[in-house]
Amino acid sequence: MSRVRVVLVRPQIAGNIGAVARVMENFAAGALYVVAPEVDVLSRDALQRSTRGEHRLRAARVVATLAEALEGAVCAVGTSRRTGPVHQADDLLPRDLGERLRRHIEHGDVALLFGSEDNGLSREELLRCDAVVQIPAQPAYPTLNLSHAVAVCLYECFLALAGVRHTDANIRPAGEPADLALVSRLLDRLQHALGIIGYLNPDKPDHLMFPIRGILSRAGLSRTEAQILIGLAQQIEEFAGERRGEATK
Repeated sequence: MSRVRVVLVRPQIAGNIGAVARVMENFAAGALYVVAPEVDVLSRDALQRSTRGEHRLRAARVVATLAEALEGAVCAVGTSRRTGPVHQADDLLPRDLGERLRRHIEHGDVALLFGSEDNGLSREELLRCDAVVQIPAQPAYPTLNLSHAVAVCLYECFLALAGVRHTDANIRPAGEPADLALVSRLLDRLQHALGIIGYLNPDKPDHLMFPIRGILSRAGLSRTEAQILIGLAQQIEEFAGERRGEATK
């Protein structure tokens, strides 16, 4: 659990941040990252709600961008109440979450992302995630309080990871796993290359980019494999540019 970092993106209510710190202490979670908060992480309300989790607020890493919060992590799972084509088949239930993270946690930190209280995670932020978790609730009021959503997710992670002490000695990764920053670079290059050759609809790139993100996540790419695919995208761009040049002669 010490490798499960909690990332709060643009939180707006200090009491919620404090309550999250308390829940993290309940389940022995790892570091707390707070991205561009709209309130003071060490405000009175936050500290009052963080019973026995005050030290987590004092140690929280307040950063300006999501990229900083994900630096060094090998897997990211976002939370969202929205359904639709942007997530498609990669939506997880909380009960599946722990097992998903268990596959990655031997290689480094995994990150759970939670968006702001009013709008949640944006399209760009969800695209940085390997998968998206939805917490089932009644349709008339499906939105959970931020700290409650964190509690549900950490509880399921705790159940799945508690008692796991050893890795199967027969399982060996195919090289150092690609971190999220490298996968993000790969996605950017792929989107650009696929846009150049007309494979993506420029008005709706998400319809393909989210499934492609899911494919890459399930593949569990190594750094070498991700770099090979970045090279492939670059070759597509160069070839498309040469073809356009020939067409204008």
